[in-house]
Amino acid sequence: MMKRFLTEEEQQRLLRTAKASSDPLAQRDYWWMRLLIATGARIDEFAHWTASQAESALSTGWVVVPACHRKGKKKGHEYMVTHTVRECLEALLRLQRQEQQPIDGGAPAPLVWGREGAPLSVRAYQVRVKSWGLLAGLDPRISPHWLRHTRGVNIIRRSRSANPLKVAQLALGHSSIASTGIYTQMERDELALDLQQIDGARLSRRAAVAAAAGGAQGVLL
Repeated sequence: MMKRFLTEEEQQRLLRTAKASSDPLAQRDYWWMRLLIATGARIDEFAHWTASQAESALSTGWVVVPACHRKGKKKGHEYMVTHTVRECLEALLRLQRQEQQPIDGGAPAPLVWGREGAPLSVRAYQVRVKSWGLLAGLDPRISPHWLRHTRGVNIIRRSRSANPLKVAQLALGHSSIASTGIYTQMERDELALDLQQIDGARLSRRAAVAAAAGGAQGVLL
C-alpha cells in the first residue's frame, strides 16, 4: 500500500516549517494544517467552514458539519473540540480579525480566507500543503487528504481504548468500520518498513506473503 500519511516526525517537520515563517499567510497555513491533523476533516468539507461555525464550536464543544457539506451528502458529522482543536480555531479567528478581509455580497466570513476574503479553494489548499511539504522535505505526493489519513493513524497509535478502530470510525465519521481498517494496514506497512531498515530484510512483507502463497521455497527473510 502506498504510504499516504505522515509519521510523527514528519508531522512535526511540516508544522515547524510553516510556523517558522513570520508571513501571516504562513501562520494561517500552520493553524489550518494543524487543525486538519487534529480533526481529520475532508478538505472539500473543511473549505466550507465559516468563522461563525468556529465560534459556535468554541461555545458548544463540537464543530457541526451539515450533510450537504459531507461526502455523499447523506449524513452530517460533528468533530469534538479538543484542546488542540480549540487552540487552532481561536488562532484562525484571531488571524482573520487582524486581516479584516472584506466579504462580497454579505456571505458568511470563512474560517480560512483566500483572495478578497473569499473562502480558500480546495485547489489552493492542495497547492499550499504541497508547497509546505516540499519545503519540509516530505513526499512530493502529499495532499490535504494525507492529513485526514494521519488523523486516523494517530488515533490507532495513541488510543488507549480497547477498540481504537471504533474510536477512529466515530472520530472520522466513517459509515462502516471496514473503511477505518485501512489505518491498521498503514500501521503494519510502516512497521514492516522499519523492521526492513533495521534487519535488512530482502523481501517486503507483502512480497513474502505472496511468495509463501505461491509455494516458493528457500526465501530468505
